[in-house]
Amino acid sequence: MDAVFPENIYCICCGDSIDPSVKSGLCARCAEIMPWALDNPFHSYMDEFAFDDVLPCVRYGSYARRIMNGLKNGGQSYMAKNVGRMLAERLQLSWDMPDLLAAVPSHKSKLRKRGYNQAELLAEAAAGILKLPYQKGLLIKTRATGSMRMADGRTRRSMLEDSFAADPRYADLLHGRHVCLVDDVVTTGSTADACARVLKAAGAAKVSVLCFGASSGTRKSLSDGGEDAIF
Repeated sequence: MDAVFPENIYCICCGDSIDPSVKSGLCARCAEIMPWALDNPFHSYMDEFAFDDVLPCVRYGSYARRIMNGLKNGGQSYMAKNVGRMLAERLQLSWDMPDLLAAVPSHKSKLRKRGYNQAELLAEAAAGILKLPYQKGLLIKTRATGSMRMADGRTRRSMLEDSFAADPRYADLLHGRHVCLVDDVVTTGSTADACARVLKAAGAAKVSVLCFGASSGTRKSLSDGGEDAIF
């Protein structure tokens, strides 16, 4: 299959041909215009979340969306190697390296439809590059929650309530450890927060979130005076 459909010959963002030696999978133009990010976009209100830090590669927008759509919905699972390398490089810039990596889980119904969990592929790729432990199945998605693409933070938290659990087989592995939770995109932080709460309840001492794309974290007040929306 590699001979018939060779990987890393087209840019994972725009589709132009690239030098196969470029491990990021990005052409020079896309690499230059990509909105790279190093700061935690939620830093001003971290007290609202159970996770301790967010480590994004890029600001989520049209370019990141194009890559993630290919990985998640286009069947282009090979992109996980390229994005996983970018995640590994981002984590290497952190002053506090984790003890192990875990992935945001997918419900079995979504796994049947897509065939894979992109977060697991990303976590496995990044862990392999960094030579860090990765525990598949550390977190379990106990029920399907449906699409949350258009939901605000409050709605997402309600939809995610009691939808994650930690596998009790890994209690000793979690106890007192710094866990790096890997996901493709963090928008409102609701999913990462729900997972972090479960991990800490199971014994984790610290939870960092590593993702390819993250929202700007900018809040815009809703007209009805409710909870702010995050963009």
